Amino acid sequence: MKPYNRRPSDNGAVMQADTLEGLSGRASMLGYRMGTELTAVASFGNLQAPCRLVQLSLEHLTLNLGTQAAPKPGDTASVVLGHGERWATALDVEVMDVRGAPEVSMRFLAPPLDAGRRIVSVLEALRDNGLLLPPETRPVWKERIEHPDRVRRICDALVGRQARGMARTADGRKVPVTAAYFDPHEGRMGWRFEGGLPAQPFTLEAFGYSSVVHLEVSEAREESGLVLMPVPRELVRYRHRWLRRAPPSRACTLSFDHPLWPQVHVRRQVLDLSYEGIAFLTEPGEDLLYPGLRQPVLEVATEGMAPVRLRAEVRNISSTAAGRRCGMSVRPLDAAGAQAWRALVEAQMHPATQVEGDWGDATWKLFDGSGYFRLPGKSPEDFEDAHPSFDATLARLEGRTRLGYRVVHPEGQSVGATLSVVKPYEGSWMAHQLARQPVKGSRTSAREALRDIYLRGYEPTQVDPEVKWFFAFCEARVRWVRFTKFDFATWYEHTGQTCLVPFQLMEAEVDGAWEIPAGIEVGTPTEAERAAFFQQVERTRPLAYREALDLVPERFDLKRAKERWGEAGMGRERELVVARHEGRPVVLAVLETAQPGLNLFNVLDGVRLVPLVDDATKEAQDAMVALLAHAADWYRARERKVFIHYVEAACVEYVERASLADLGEGKLWVISASLLPEFLEHLHEATTPPAGA
Repeated sequence: MKPYNRRPSDNGAVMQADTLEGLSGRASMLGYRMGTELTAVASFGNLQAPCRLVQLSLEHLTLNLGTQAAPKPGDTASVVLGHGERWATALDVEVMDVRGAPEVSMRFLAPPLDAGRRIVSVLEALRDNGLLLPPETRPVWKERIEHPDRVRRICDALVGRQARGMARTADGRKVPVTAAYFDPHEGRMGWRFEGGLPAQPFTLEAFGYSSVVHLEVSEAREESGLVLMPVPRELVRYRHRWLRRAPPSRACTLSFDHPLWPQVHVRRQVLDLSYEGIAFLTEPGEDLLYPGLRQPVLEVATEGMAPVRLRAEVRNISSTAAGRRCGMSVRPLDAAGAQAWRALVEAQMHPATQVEGDWGDATWKLFDGSGYFRLPGKSPEDFEDAHPSFDATLARLEGRTRLGYRVVHPEGQSVGATLSVVKPYEGSWMAHQLARQPVKGSRTSAREALRDIYLRGYEPTQVDPEVKWFFAFCEARVRWVRFTKFDFATWYEHTGQTCLVPFQLMEAEVDGAWEIPAGIEVGTPTEAERAAFFQQVERTRPLAYREALDLVPERFDLKRAKERWGEAGMGRERELVVARHEGRPVVLAVLETAQPGLNLFNVLDGVRLVPLVDDATKEAQDAMVALLAHAADWYRARERKVFIHYVEAACVEYVERASLADLGEGKLWVISASLLPEFLEHLHEATTPPAGA
């Protein structure tokens, strides 16, 4: 598999003002390039220059003047488009840019509305005849998938949801298709063709969750109304945007006044939307839209919510069976608008889930009923004291979605599933506290509920301008987790953008019988010892592990994370301590804590030990016991009753000496933010019922 390209870090970009300088800078993307010869005449004073039209929009054009004239930026002219044609029209222009000889970029000066409509009619006629060259789009992600099990899973999911697609031949013929049959034992899959079987070979394009899957077909036959073919040995997946767009779950409209002709008011039903985009069916002759057009203010309205005002830019206009489809990129006008737009998008894209509301008691009952409180080494009674702090922390997070939130899947007055998402490090989000149980009378399957809460939990994090990593502390033996998270991390581990690090989760009571072995001194590390710590972490831990957990010198102190949590009235701390034997550093410990009640298993109140010597030696084992004793004092001073220790050492004699309670085997799962769309695609495939189910 060969993924390429990563999303540029342009989340905070501000749309360029529509100045003359700005227009010149964006001329190359305005409107359409001509795929045929169209004539024009440009008049510069007394000089008339026959020329060829290269590019056209309703505010800009590019002409090929040859050697007939040598205009300069700022010069004005009159241009007759379609010289000798029935639709010929004269328009005043100003030269914007001279790209050497012979191309000249110009903008129209106050074009009349009727001229704009004539230009649009010409553009649409050219489009219908295939003579317009729309702005080039390049996929942001291309991946060749060759792993046999993964190919089978994708094909099974395509058939399971009867994915639609297109068969394309080398001569340009297109036949709509639907995935209809999959037999993994015989290695066959079948498609329903809305037309005859094309000549082979041909390419099949199937629309996935947020990408398009391509498979090459060289062997196919018709049988019982289906076109049968072998399951492919490889697939190629293309993605053209990072954020998924989805149809609104209830009626949603957009409206705006045209920026060039304010008397033209556009009001259309929304086809689909995302955090950064929106699409609708347009009537070109009425709406007068074209790629590159900037809309200063656009309003989106849906029932039950206040309208949201946005900036927008037309990215593409394409032909569909239903008509012309216009796709726009959008940006909120201000911070308040950003919050309102996020709420509207999430309400439309995730109608089955909620992140707000008083679901505390229902969530607690879900934890109890689902067995979450009975994970290894625990019982429901162990969590009773944490209930008040759990509720208080959720209350403080309300409305602070840039720090964290809880997703619930309501089933009447009950909750069928929940997942929490939190940002404990500068650029990393952690998913935790996943629980699900069937609710009597529910029409939602377990797969659907898990899919809904995962999508609602992860997708909003994509608009965080700092997002770099996602991680979770996972139980090692849960089949659902292995099938989704562990498999995915394994597929991409060779890229360095994922990791799976095993650990044993241990819990310690701060009031236990702690002692520091003789000959061991615990204290604050020197600069040299800190440097040795970072060097050892770099040698022994994967890049994804170090970066996701901020175990790097520039972010180790959690400065920005502490500031943000502090602004919300919640705590976040980290400290590095060293254990020395006869003055020599032997083991270092990272002590960390977070707001009480944030996680019921206290996974962010944890101790990591990093030996600088062989961890099987007596001095190393003694040092680790001493560091855990020091940690007990550290957590007691912060009014904690217990803390967590992630056991990653090969020799674990010290664990028995410290009398830690075993909470089970786990794995730290980390993936890069650039892989999140692929993970969500995989999650969608994993939660699709098998073909024939």
